[in-house]
This record gives sequence, structure tokens and C-alpha cells, in this order.
Amino acid sequence: MDNAENSSLYGLFQESLTDDNLFMIGTSVDTERGNIYFNVPWDQLVKVQEMRSIDNIFIVGSILKLMFDGINKEADLKLCTNVVHNNVKLEKALNAWKSITQFPGKVYPTINEYEEALKHDKIFDNLKATSSKIRKRGQNPADAEINDVLRYRVTCERIGTHSFESPEAARIIGGELQDKYHWLVDLSTYHLEIICKIIKNEIVTQLRITHESKHHRNIMHFGPTTLRATICYNLLRLAHPNPGDIIIDPMCGSGSIPIEGGLAYENSYMLCGDNHTKAVLRSKSNINISCPKSKVDLTQWSVSYLPLLNSSIDIVVTDMPFGKRSGKISDNRVLYKEFLLQLGRVVKPITGRLVLLTYDRRSFHLALQRAGNLFRVTKMLGVNVGGLHAAVYVLKRTKIEYK
Repeated sequence: MDNAENSSLYGLFQESLTDDNLFMIGTSVDTERGNIYFNVPWDQLVKVQEMRSIDNIFIVGSILKLMFDGINKEADLKLCTNVVHNNVKLEKALNAWKSITQFPGKVYPTINEYEEALKHDKIFDNLKATSSKIRKRGQNPADAEINDVLRYRVTCERIGTHSFESPEAARIIGGELQDKYHWLVDLSTYHLEIICKIIKNEIVTQLRITHESKHHRNIMHFGPTTLRATICYNLLRLAHPNPGDIIIDPMCGSGSIPIEGGLAYENSYMLCGDNHTKAVLRSKSNINISCPKSKVDLTQWSVSYLPLLNSSIDIVVTDMPFGKRSGKISDNRVLYKEFLLQLGRVVKPITGRLVLLTYDRRSFHLALQRAGNLFRVTKMLGVNVGGLHAAVYVLKRTKIEYK
């Protein structure tokens, strides 16, 4: 993120301060960009929560500019302390967070309420420390009791070069917020997670409002490489499905793509299959649980010869074997060629679209050469899949006849 982007974030936040009903929202996405920020009126926030393409949602509570020394760690951390103490005002974001998450507890406890809660909390310290189940995302704020004092943790992320480390900044900022709001520090069973992004000379303070990432939806029975629901939706969206389109996922794995397609594009027809019996059984279970009434059919097949009529399919969306966590790249060189030729046969000329996700770009390009002029690449996008920098290829079927 460069200086121009930093300035645009600061300006966007200043705009949100001009109206009590306008909020700056941050969302995390799977593209290489990583985060998207925008302002939205309060009555439109529900539409943000309904978006299928984003993983997490945050309310931005503060963006402040600092002049870090860059060398003197003590001075820079002191600067963080002072700016949080004097300039960070989270009340607008906190009130929105409480309403959205339906947290029934005390967001603004008195010092007496804090001290009483702290005494009670210490009784359970040993129990929490020895608990075998550590929560990565705290607890659902809506499950709190009406008299609960808010429990929180601060996470720090940095972009740029600084004299201090992220945990040091998180500790300093978290301590100052505790003094300011009288909350309980809790790294595992917290209600609220505050993310402080230190981007060069700016501190962006944001409150997480998604208790769990939105990509966890739909799937109950996971396979070794089950694709996130948010990625599935974005892949499908790139194909621009129309009502009545026949969409296939020839390598459906656990059924993530056809399930998302059945739910998001209910006027299209989804057909999916896989070569492996276990994958087909997993997909069947997930489809029956998540979208039993959607137009989704499942079968077992080999992508080397799909049991489909020539020129019968409108759209193909699939997650191709990466050859990293499963399979081998050497196998992909053969499989990819056979697969693309089959798609050239079954996809409708001129109007047919392919959206293919792969990590193995070399095998894909070799397969494209083998497929000749059956397809043309209209778009290529980078995407982060569990830390792997994969690529999404959007292809259009040409009018060249399959032979």
C-alpha cells in the first residue's frame, strides 16, 4: 500500500466523520489486494453483511497520522501511547459494533464494575490457561450476559519499516485502551477484537464485526483442499451466469462451488462431479445439508472424458488440482491437456465461458497451447488460497469447431 492509498484511507475516514449515520467499513477479500474500504450509511450496513464475496467485516473507528522517529523504539512506542490516549475516540464505532453484534453486556463499564469483573475473572484464570480448546476468534458477542464487562484483545499488523515489532505495539495500544475504557483483556474468550493496522505513518483502528469468517458457510464435511465459499462465489461471478445457464464443476471435491452456485444463482442449473468416490460422497452430504432444494445434480465421472453432449454447456467453473497439497505437477501436465480438450468439446462455441483456478500455471499454459484456438483468455487474476499465490483464468470459447 503506497502513500497515495494511505492518504485516500485518511480522506475516506474524514468523510465518514461528517455524518453520524455514515460509517467507514473495511472488508478482507481473497484477491492479492487483501482489503477494501468504503463508506456506507447505517441503514445499508445490512447489505454489506449479506455480501457473499467478502471474508470479514470491520468498522473503522479511527485513522490517525503520526511522525515516527523510525530509529528510537521507546520514543515511537510513547508516540503510540500518547495518540491513543489523546486522539482515539471509538464511541461511534463501538455503538455500531454493539448494535450489529447484539452484544448485551457493558461496553462502557465504570471503574467499580471493571474492578469487580476483574476479581471474578481472576478466579477462572487457571481454568482458561489449562483449557485444551483455545478459541481463535473469541466467543460470539451475542452469547454474553447482560452484566458482562466487555472482554477484548488487540491485534497489530504493520506495513512498512518501524523501530518496534507488532506485538510491542499491540501491548502498548491495548494497555492504553484498557485505561481509557475499563475493559478486560482476554486473548482467547474475548468479545471484541480490535485490529490496529500501522501503515507506514498511519494507525488504522478497526473493530471486527464478523465473529467467524464468512467463508466458513455451506460446508460440513471437508476434504483435503476444500475451497472457501467466498472464493467460490467470486469464481462464479466472473462467469456472469444468466438465468437458464447450465454450469458444471467437473472437479467438485467437497461441492463448494456447486453449492455456492445453487444458492447464489438459483435460476441456473448446476451439474457437478468428481473422479473419486470419497469426494462424491462428501459432496452429496454437503449438498443435502446446505442446498437440498437448489438445482444441483451430482455424478461420478472422469474429466478425461465427460459424459456430456458436444456444445451443451454454458459455463465451467472449477478448482483444478494444484499439484502442491494434493496430486503431482507431473500428473497435471497430462491431466490439464486432456481436461481442456474435453471442455473444448462440451462448451458452447462463442458464448461458452470457463473460470478456472490453478496454482500450476506452467501446466495450464502448456494445456492451452495443446487446445489450440478453442479458447482465448479474457482475464487473469491473482488470488491467495491458503497462503498459495494461485491464478484465476477466465476463458471464452471461440467459434472454432472441435475436432
